Amino acid sequence: MSASHEVMFYSDGRHSSVYLYEPPMAAQQYVEPIDELVDLGIDTISYAVGDCSVLLYATKVGERWGHNVDLTDHDIWWRAAHNARLMIESGTDPLMLVCEHAQRRGFEFLPSLLLNMFHTPPSRVTNCRVADFTTEHPEWQVGEEPDEPLAQYDRPNRLSFAIDEVRADRLAVIKELVADYPGDGIELNMCDYAPFIGRGEVAEHTATMTLWMRQIRAVCDEAARVQGRDKRLVVRVGAALAGNLAMGMDVETWIREGIVDAVLCMQVVGGYESDTSGLREIVAAAAGTDVRVLAGIESSNQAELTSTVVRAAAGNAYAAGAEGTFFHTYYPHPKRYPYDHEAVGRLRFMGHPDLVARMDKTYRIGLPANAKTALSYGLEEPLPAVLDESERVLKLEVGDDIAGRAAAGELWRCELRVLVQHLTHTDRVALRWNDEALPETEWRKADWTYQLRPRPDFAVNAYRLHLDLKSRLPRTGVNEIGIKVIEKDAQLIYPITVAEVALVIEYLPHRNALRDEEEYSS
Repeated sequence: MSASHEVMFYSDGRHSSVYLYEPPMAAQQYVEPIDELVDLGIDTISYAVGDCSVLLYATKVGERWGHNVDLTDHDIWWRAAHNARLMIESGTDPLMLVCEHAQRRGFEFLPSLLLNMFHTPPSRVTNCRVADFTTEHPEWQVGEEPDEPLAQYDRPNRLSFAIDEVRADRLAVIKELVADYPGDGIELNMCDYAPFIGRGEVAEHTATMTLWMRQIRAVCDEAARVQGRDKRLVVRVGAALAGNLAMGMDVETWIREGIVDAVLCMQVVGGYESDTSGLREIVAAAAGTDVRVLAGIESSNQAELTSTVVRAAAGNAYAAGAEGTFFHTYYPHPKRYPYDHEAVGRLRFMGHPDLVARMDKTYRIGLPANAKTALSYGLEEPLPAVLDESERVLKLEVGDDIAGRAAAGELWRCELRVLVQHLTHTDRVALRWNDEALPETEWRKADWTYQLRPRPDFAVNAYRLHLDLKSRLPRTGVNEIGIKVIEKDAQLIYPITVAEVALVIEYLPHRNALRDEEEYSS
């Protein structure tokens, strides 16, 4: 591993593989997503093997993707089914091919299994991603739960793990993946389609889920004994102990009993570049155990998730005690594959907290990609923040020792940026940074309203307030931004709303050094 901190990368196994190539795929094409990750500091590859019961390898206990389809309405999923089938018929198991190749390249390899899926009515199957297992048993779905407030954010047609047959089916696939393949364990996605039991069944079946996890542990241990190699059990859960428990997942017990070897903490509120409170809870639960806690870093195709935002998230995660990072659904802007130089470059050094600490960062509170995620865990997103005459307080976590870098003469830029929607040229707001009011005379008010240039889509009707913070340096830890309305144009009906807060930090490598973007002529 990279120093003492693991870097794990989720390779989708679909979007960069069987979706991309016309059938039949060559072996080299199957392994290209692995080869592209060589020498980037990645230790472990988590590799998607399909969707729940519908799998993209030569399974003997599950169902193969597209096996039950005579007509299809989806070109890409049809292509995926053909690619997997033709590779298997040629005598090569795609999963065995990728697993062995990844290990030859020096990676640890974990098959990644999406555990749950939604029930599909037993009509003609057309989308290649539907298992007979789900269509033949409508009674195995969770169903509607009108008396459970949080259930409004859940899929009622997802499978219920309170059902013995559902757990047995999943366990059989897990056993196949760890016992029949020479991988280094398994990664279980317990975030998507959660909770795995009904909200009203949590009290009855939390123990059922823990017992099932013990069974998985036993399966991994037996496979390790037979193969003579470690079989890690890695779980992907939300970074919220109470939220997980409310879903029937007793992560704290899984850690305490040593059922799991690693926990991938997926942020459910904001991003780690602004808030690590949930991550810190799980780090504390794992203290004194051998369980490794990794921070799941958002790395999708949102234009706002730049390399500096990702570095801020990683830096904060390490400051919170994480022992590694997990990059999932890696489609950096602009969404493309193969990755460009910027996309792969942002992965370098991520396993080295001391190097990450010296890099430029953007600490950011942004609009949620999916606000329902936080609500399903019983939490709320900080943005959007609707403003009135009462002060709204936003909290921004900073892992860097900015004051120390400033004292060394290495701080180049320290700028607070607040994006405010529906702000007119006559409106006035008051800003506070920690304990100090920010005079309006010190702001730069940048008009982004209807600017025909690259910008986040939500910024078409907003001003962004800029303030140099070199004389008011951020604290290491939690910082506060207070904001309220002083005057508002009564004619415009929309409320003044904060859509984004960003703290831009740029460093010099040493005192009086040149920045890369500086030119002599300027």
